[in-house]
Amino acid sequence: MDGALFTVILVLVSLGVLAWLTARAVHASRMKARVVVDETQVGLRVVNGAVTEVLKAGEYTTWLTNDRIEVSDTREQSLQVNGQEVLTRDLMPVKFALLVRYRIVDARLHRSAHAYPASRMYEDVQLELRRRVAAATLDHVMAERDKVMGGFAEAVAPGMRAMGIEIVDVQLRDMTLVGPAKQAYADIWKAQKEGQAALERARSEQASLRSLANAARMLKGNPELMNLRVLQALAQAPGRTAPTIVLGGGAGLMPVSNGAAESETDAES
Repeated sequence: MDGALFTVILVLVSLGVLAWLTARAVHASRMKARVVVDETQVGLRVVNGAVTEVLKAGEYTTWLTNDRIEVSDTREQSLQVNGQEVLTRDLMPVKFALLVRYRIVDARLHRSAHAYPASRMYEDVQLELRRRVAAATLDHVMAERDKVMGGFAEAVAPGMRAMGIEIVDVQLRDMTLVGPAKQAYADIWKAQKEGQAALERARSEQASLRSLANAARMLKGNPELMNLRVLQALAQAPGRTAPTIVLGGGAGLMPVSNGAAESETDAES
């Protein structure tokens, strides 16, 4: 009887130990996490709030109690800086939209240098744009926009490099005139187009007058041409009614043939 009791107690103790070990194993598995760092990423192992290791591409295991792995993307990214209305040196408003391309090159520095790196980048690009435009006149900005944007990326690169960011490029996406600047340039454009139209009308009128003058000189020396022109005018074109020509002797009208008729009379006599 004592042996049987001892056996039962031993079995119960064994089951209890087994259950405890199983629970501990399950708990331990739940306290661990598997993290995969892709080849386009970089990982940071953070233990008790401090970065202890920079991780390359691979699979890692971390305990959820006191450490974690933070992953950053190292591929090229874009930031849009839109709706920047800036005054030029002559106090004319211009609205800009910029496109910034960048990539993270130092994940540890990017994590610790600034709480919001993207906001800091936005501010630096905004301030550099205002500094450049405020130093130029509106005409210079409109005519030399490439020079205004020249070296923009190099100007903001040092501040971003201190946060682990490399500026790839800064491009001007849009530039729009607003307010009085827009109206002024619209008036200039309208005046230029009206002047061009008036010049073309004057050139057409001069060409038409030259053509008429040449025709008048030809008719004066060759009356037969006038007769041919009358015959052409009387010829009925297909689908059109023949015109009616009224010949009069009013002042300013040149006779069709005067000397030719007299020469023909003399020849017959």
